[in-house]
Amino acid sequence: MSESTQSDLQASRAERAGAWVWVSILLACALLLGFQITTGSAWDTRITSLLPDSPQAELVEQAEGQLTSAFENRLIILVGGEASADQASQLLQQLRTNRVLQPAPAEQLAPPNAGLSAQRYHLLAKSLADADAQTWAARAVSRLYAPGLESELRNDPFGLLDAWINQQLGPLQLTGEFPAFRQNGKSWLMVSGLLTGSPYDLQLQQRLGASLEAFQTSYPVTPLLRAGLVFHAAAGASQARQEISSIGLGSLLGILALLWLVFRHVRTLLSLLVPLACGLLFALPLTWLLFGTLNLLTLAFGASLIGVAIDYALHLQCARSLNPERPLSRLWPALALGLLSSLAAYLVQLATPLPGLRQMATFALLGLLGSWITVRLWLPRLSVQHHPATLRLANKLALLQLPAGARYPWVILAALALLSAALILTGLKGSNDLRQLNTSPVELINEQQQVQAMVGGPSGRRYLLVSAPDQTAVLEKLEQLDTVLADLAANGTLGYYRHIAQAVPSATSQQNNLERIKQRYSKALPLFLSQAGLPPAMADQMRQATEQAQPLSIEQWLASPLGQRDQALWIASTAESEPAAIIALGDMDAAALGQIQQLAQQDGIVFQDTLERLSQQFSHLRNTIALWLAAAVLGLTLVFAWRYRTAAWRVLLPPVGAVLLTLGIFAAGSTGLTLFHLLGLLLVLGIGLDAGIFSVEHADSRAAWLAVTLSCSSSLLAFGLLALSSTPALAQMGTTCLIGLTCTWLLVPFARAGGTLAHLPDRSSAPSSTL
Repeated sequence: MSESTQSDLQASRAERAGAWVWVSILLACALLLGFQITTGSAWDTRITSLLPDSPQAELVEQAEGQLTSAFENRLIILVGGEASADQASQLLQQLRTNRVLQPAPAEQLAPPNAGLSAQRYHLLAKSLADADAQTWAARAVSRLYAPGLESELRNDPFGLLDAWINQQLGPLQLTGEFPAFRQNGKSWLMVSGLLTGSPYDLQLQQRLGASLEAFQTSYPVTPLLRAGLVFHAAAGASQARQEISSIGLGSLLGILALLWLVFRHVRTLLSLLVPLACGLLFALPLTWLLFGTLNLLTLAFGASLIGVAIDYALHLQCARSLNPERPLSRLWPALALGLLSSLAAYLVQLATPLPGLRQMATFALLGLLGSWITVRLWLPRLSVQHHPATLRLANKLALLQLPAGARYPWVILAALALLSAALILTGLKGSNDLRQLNTSPVELINEQQQVQAMVGGPSGRRYLLVSAPDQTAVLEKLEQLDTVLADLAANGTLGYYRHIAQAVPSATSQQNNLERIKQRYSKALPLFLSQAGLPPAMADQMRQATEQAQPLSIEQWLASPLGQRDQALWIASTAESEPAAIIALGDMDAAALGQIQQLAQQDGIVFQDTLERLSQQFSHLRNTIALWLAAAVLGLTLVFAWRYRTAAWRVLLPPVGAVLLTLGIFAAGSTGLTLFHLLGLLLVLGIGLDAGIFSVEHADSRAAWLAVTLSCSSSLLAFGLLALSSTPALAQMGTTCLIGLTCTWLLVPFARAGGTLAHLPDRSSAPSSTL
């Protein structure tokens, strides 16, 4: 046996062993994935979880968490028209029975004034503070004859506590179990509560939809207004399902039709999909294990990024179909370099401080590696069925090349490059406005705004955080700020604001209230008793109740039925931090925003605009991706220069040229560059790098040109059709792929024009092994 034969046998044994090891690794990954799914390992659907860890103080983070939780987990439905309390009660019961809303705690079923009787003399509503003694007396007389208030005659003849509670309710009125109000001649009852789970829970969304559908079937003419994150999340999920069934199915059928048109054999089609499946199986459980949770956006974008992996299978199968006599050893250097170039684009991102970017890069790295190993170890062992159609298409495609000595195409290309560069330098701008990513229907957004306008409430977007050494100082600072906020609200420049001192005045204010109430009693009590025909001796008994008054504490208010809604607005002191309060803010104009930002210049006051902060973080994420990608391209340029020498520009022409032209088109169209455009460029770069490498390594190969065309075409069908999506983020990514991949394919003939380089090693004489 010759030495070369022995070497071939040893290589064959090593390759078979490697194939079985890869089988074992994938089986282990499958078991791990099954365990993660069955044990309920965490899936994360929040886009904000991809952002960098906030450098803010711990107090700000706690405030953010409390407000977010209170805003995201609450549902509000206004039942309008001539709706009765029975209809509202039926809807509420249906939502609780279907496990949409949590059962009401026992303390919330108590009257709103429960537990606050002893504190009423320290609480003075503005409506009574501004009224004279005669008005007080008239109010007491009217209450005297109101049913159910006889027991309050001695303790609270003027309805101090009721007036205070009504002030806290704002436009709402308590009529039985449900808050009610009228607007523009219409009556509304408010059904609200806390969700039993995450607003992104698909099963909870389905139960909510079924409950509302059943109610509307029973009462088809009763209008409903909805508010809450769960409705927007459900609308987004419904839209995603529709697009998966339309765009997704269309893309899949298009890709299968394209591959069938070229290869005409089921076995070949399956062989192209096997590496993708193995890449996903390898990447999914390992990324999940490394990060402890997996964001669904990582899965979506990561799956699209490893779409580059189909290049490896396409190049292999095209080469085997068109050139079965050539050894596959000629193909491995280009495939290996294509893998390394794609990995380099993601490897450098692991050094960034952005957890979302690290997670997506890890997923793409593992997916690409798993797909490449599958192509290298498994696909050569699967037989290929040849069809004449493959050769016919390759021959027709080979006609699409630049004529020798052609000058005008190069002049046009140079002019387009210069024009794109000029447009980018003068007109390309970034876009950080997250509102354009809102996928909610206009009807639902209008309903949310109507509910907030009628009920009053924060948007969860902006707030002031006020801290001080103790509770008393916090409440006093809140009262000082209230004078400015009240003026803004009265002027209509601030739609809403709420803080704990509106319900729990400072100790000084409560003492002043007690003194004013005692003074008013001295004048209003005799008038009331005289008008009501009651004995004057009752005045002493009524005054005596004021001597037993107790101040209201924050803890007492938050434990009361009505105080439950203010729990998110208070941060109790700990051993490490001082107490703080949140002033939740509604919509405001530019003038009000400027004044509030001035208030935040004081010590112990911080203004937070959540949307603006997220926009800045997305901007930082976008810029960081761009910088690291530029660094990766620079490093790859050095590698290509070492291997391809002065022809390295040919390798970079399809990816870099496509990116340049795409950005130029965006600049010409005044399209603001977002994070999702940049994620689309990741795919363009990956496919473009592979196209450039094969355009130099196998410039004269019909198989390579066919594989590049199939790669661009299948990726256009898979991701370019996302440009039709109604989801802005997906549409932005799809538009980028549609333009960028088209430009990539159009630039490949320029990269191929120089032919295969003479200095590259010729492996045509290498053993024609299966691998």
